[in-house]
Amino acid sequence: MIASSAPNPPLRRAAAALGRHWAVLAALGLFLLAGLAVLDDYGVSPDESAHRTHGSAVIDYVLGNGNLLLRLPDRRHGVGSEMPLQFLERALRLEDSREVYLARHLLVHFFFLTGGLFIYLLAQRLFKSRLIALLAMLLFLLHPRLYAHSFVNDKDISFLSMFMIVLFLTSWAFRKDRLWAFALLGAGVGMLMNIRIMGAMLVPAVLTMRGLELLGASGPAERKRVLLSAGVFAIVGVLTLYAALPYLWSDPLGRFVDSLAGAANHSEATSELFRGAIIFSKDVPSDYIPTWFSITTPPIALLLGALGASALLWQLRGGGGGPRRFSDTRLRFGLFAVGCFITPIITVLLLEPTLFDGWRHLFFLWAPFSLLAAFGLRWLVNRFAQPIPRALVYGAAGAGAATTAISMALLHPNQHVYFNFFEDRVTPDNLSARYVLDHWDLATFSLHDRLLSDESPRVTVQRGTGRTFRLRTLSQSDRERISFVNPALAAFSVRTSRPDPGDDTLYIQEEYNNVIAALVREQPQENPFPAMYEAALSGEPIVRSVFDLYAQGHALIYVKEPCAAADLNGGFVLRFYPVEPDDLPDEHRGSEYEAYGFHFITHGALFDGKCVAQVPLPGYSVLNVRAYQRHGYEKEPYWDELFPWDAAEHYAAYESAAAREPDVRAAFDLYVDEEDRTLVYAKEPCAAPDIERRFFAHVTPVSIDDLPEERREVGFDNLDFAFLTRGIVFDGKCAAILPLPEYGVASVRTGQFVSGEGEIWEAAVPFGS
Repeated sequence: MIASSAPNPPLRRAAAALGRHWAVLAALGLFLLAGLAVLDDYGVSPDESAHRTHGSAVIDYVLGNGNLLLRLPDRRHGVGSEMPLQFLERALRLEDSREVYLARHLLVHFFFLTGGLFIYLLAQRLFKSRLIALLAMLLFLLHPRLYAHSFVNDKDISFLSMFMIVLFLTSWAFRKDRLWAFALLGAGVGMLMNIRIMGAMLVPAVLTMRGLELLGASGPAERKRVLLSAGVFAIVGVLTLYAALPYLWSDPLGRFVDSLAGAANHSEATSELFRGAIIFSKDVPSDYIPTWFSITTPPIALLLGALGASALLWQLRGGGGGPRRFSDTRLRFGLFAVGCFITPIITVLLLEPTLFDGWRHLFFLWAPFSLLAAFGLRWLVNRFAQPIPRALVYGAAGAGAATTAISMALLHPNQHVYFNFFEDRVTPDNLSARYVLDHWDLATFSLHDRLLSDESPRVTVQRGTGRTFRLRTLSQSDRERISFVNPALAAFSVRTSRPDPGDDTLYIQEEYNNVIAALVREQPQENPFPAMYEAALSGEPIVRSVFDLYAQGHALIYVKEPCAAADLNGGFVLRFYPVEPDDLPDEHRGSEYEAYGFHFITHGALFDGKCVAQVPLPGYSVLNVRAYQRHGYEKEPYWDELFPWDAAEHYAAYESAAAREPDVRAAFDLYVDEEDRTLVYAKEPCAAPDIERRFFAHVTPVSIDDLPEERREVGFDNLDFAFLTRGIVFDGKCAAILPLPEYGVASVRTGQFVSGEGEIWEAAVPFGS
């Protein structure tokens, strides 16, 4: 008997299935080839390095190699998108930055294409039409801004793609209606939350859908099955998040709540141009997200998505059927998609979280909206019974997708600055006068070829212009040729707006008649820093430390010799405490000081083994200056110095007070000057712990009517203060001056306290004796 050579049934069925879906496989293959072809064109985004540091710190934390994770600003964030990238980097032993970031970009883009595959699978299951499903996938992938971000934005794009996968799992779990299917859905939601904690929004959404089934259950057995599957979903989701997010391990509930609060209120406060006005990230207008979404999304998708949502809501109108109405799988899931799109926007309007960089934190909205576009396409097709009108509808949708693809090709590699025709794209410089076109300055990467064509062996570029070039994906030899230096010494500068007519402009990158990147040749000045160095050394330093600090007018001079490039690593920070608190800019009033961070090379230079930099102080009078340098995310600054500046009044107050007996002896000696209406605090010797604790000063008036109305119930005025806002430290001594109110003062109760621990010391100071 001769054995059959025909393939076995499972293989035959798999081959037949692939054959039926040849169009989508071919489309995904073309997208993958296109991605490989353009992989080298996008540079590196500003967030990628921080995300990579975070992922590495998580692995070290799990392996017991340190607690850097707990000191990172991003420690509350999920690592679901970063861990695969870290494992890839370590498995392949990638070390050169070009290899590392190109591998990251390829994996993130591949995951974006995976999101496209899952919307195809979901649409094909919902509509039983491979053509509608294929068009839904094309609409999903052909979003110009998202396409560019799919290479350089690991977190937001991964969250979008995982959101689409979870939408598929939701439909699949409800169709299967088995415990293991809901367990898998819970695991998917847990991983989604481990990318961004806002994925938690899907937990109540899924439970609500399950609750509707509970209302329509036919008997106790069915109700028990629904409740059990909802419980399995929730428990598996929580366990998956806990297992995959090491930050939660020591305090699951507390750190989860902390992560939710951090997602709503980002610590970074920024400003940007929106509709022609400057807005702040902590106070964006209510139409911020709807506006950005509507002007940066292809029109064909906007039209179909609006049609789909309207058709679903129209289908819901009226009565009849009660909860059983939601047994219609397609209607139920369509309404679920509507909720996933609308609910985050309403939440943003109600909670007013910190938002910036357009709608990139809500890129995941594209997953439910592109699915609604598929609903809109199906509704439109079903309006026609004849083949020709239906073919015209399909043709119009395909033409819309093709038009978007052409726009993406023309914009390459700057698809991230795409605007649709709802905004004036013809008038020169109109868009740049109304919106930030390139939040991450990604377009500056396109200038590196022009820069490297210069014949100089070392190409110097102004540091601080644009966001440099994000050159980590260049070869090592090219990276070594480009140096970012002080603007006075640079041969080139990068602009992100139109250069002046008199500039020696070498290259301009324009989109929609707006400049997004320009390269300008500069005329380097004669090096002013040797003279600055000699001038500083002619006087005595204010502080001798890792860097010696000198005063010149209303500026601070940093000096170090010998000095090497490694000494300039990390961020330099100055904190300015004003003489008059009202002099602070509005955005710094809450912190009691103004912080100014800078890179050394933007204010100075390294020459002949010496370092010198000049940093101007603010225009207002400064009482204290704190200067420090932090290397990476070290817990403590590399060096840290505090010194007074405009403090003549405090020196005089200390000398005058020390010449007589104190009115009260306590941890600080207290002196009353009733004529000047001040209370002087003095201490010698004085050390850092003496001034770190906050001071309280409760002023009791002669007449209770002199108090502000809100203070009359407690009977005293509260003048609590931080020492550096009222006092100085010099030569091992401390002196602080507290101005007293104009009304008659009977007594002051003062001292120091630690929040949560109570008073450290206290004293009562009588007046009018």
